[in-house]
Amino acid sequence: MGTCILAYGLRLGSIRNPGAGLMPFGVAALLGLMSIGLLLRGLFRSTVGSQSEGVFKEVEWRRVVLTLCGLLGYGAAFHILGFRLSTFLLMLLLIGGVGRQKWWAAFTVSLFTVICAYLIFVVWLGCPFPAGPFGI
Repeated sequence: MGTCILAYGLRLGSIRNPGAGLMPFGVAALLGLMSIGLLLRGLFRSTVGSQSEGVFKEVEWRRVVLTLCGLLGYGAAFHILGFRLSTFLLMLLLIGGVGRQKWWAAFTVSLFTVICAYLIFVVWLGCPFPAGPFGI
């Protein structure tokens, strides 16, 4: 709701001439409607047997904490290490550490992800991302 209000302040424009707030408003409204639907579905779903089981019983907290720490570290290291190196390290952590894939596969997928992201965002779209200390 708050994101919709902030996006509305950026001027929505029209479909033929979109303003800066049209896309954030649409995404926030869609996410809000879907979350209301999930809330209603959860409220009206039968709760037989759910009282005896813990809601977070089978959650692997190590993976959750590792993911959150990785994302926080990515945000903190983005301007220091640059787009390519920090994205590579984040993907390596998520695929190898959280996803528990073999490290050679995690290395290969992380490298491929960084190359694709670089080609899309820097080369094709021209986004100015920080290069990092070694120009990497």
